[in-house]
Amino acid sequence: MQRKVARIAEALTGMISGRPETEAVVLGEAAEVQLLDPYFTISLDVYYTGVLPPSNDRREQYGAPQVFDTVPAFTEDRFLIEDLPVRIRYQETSRIDLLLQRIADSQWILHDSGTHLFYRLVYGEVLFERSNWLASIRSRLAALPAHFWEMLRDGARIAASYYLNDLRAAIYRNDGLFTVFSMSRFLQSLCSFFFAINRSFEPSPRMILQKVTELPRLPDGFRGRFESLLREDPELPPERKAEIAELLTKSILAMA
Repeated sequence: MQRKVARIAEALTGMISGRPETEAVVLGEAAEVQLLDPYFTISLDVYYTGVLPPSNDRREQYGAPQVFDTVPAFTEDRFLIEDLPVRIRYQETSRIDLLLQRIADSQWILHDSGTHLFYRLVYGEVLFERSNWLASIRSRLAALPAHFWEMLRDGARIAASYYLNDLRAAIYRNDGLFTVFSMSRFLQSLCSFFFAINRSFEPSPRMILQKVTELPRLPDGFRGRFESLLREDPELPPERKAEIAELLTKSILAMA
């Protein structure tokens, strides 16, 4: 990690860990990219119990940055420190515990957010932990039951087929906007399928292109077809891309 980034992350962690409700602080991988990369951010996940201080109090604790924005629905703070973007996401430990209990009881419901929450828990760099809560969560995530992955796999496979039909209809109607929407959702579902069948949690959408092509279980010809769907080329009109999407969909039907 770059020295300036490490210094800022450690300073923020010192402020956050002083709160009694803080259980753990984890640094996301977006802090590992180069400072000038548009994907760069100092991303901290704060796992807490009890009640968070109000946003104004948090802002003062962070040195009252002039550029400060909070997202109440997601309990997320965004601001600048020394011209570097910072994003702090707050997660209740009880919510994580409940999700894992529901998975164990086969009562977990798949949401559009997928498994990115678990990815951050497992792969983030631990900057602070008050107890063994985070270590325990990581152990449980490493031993998720087979039915969890099967549900993700089957749900993503059904979604990919559904959005392929939408894509065909949009192209037939010459509906440019719905074509883009359908292709985007198809690609998202396709990637979710491959992460599920490889029993891997989904990274940030910004990292999916790199991570999905590194997965060990992929069908023959996947990379070439996948890249064709992403490429703008006069030789790849929407009709041809729909044919490629159909080939990819057929390739995952036999995978179990």
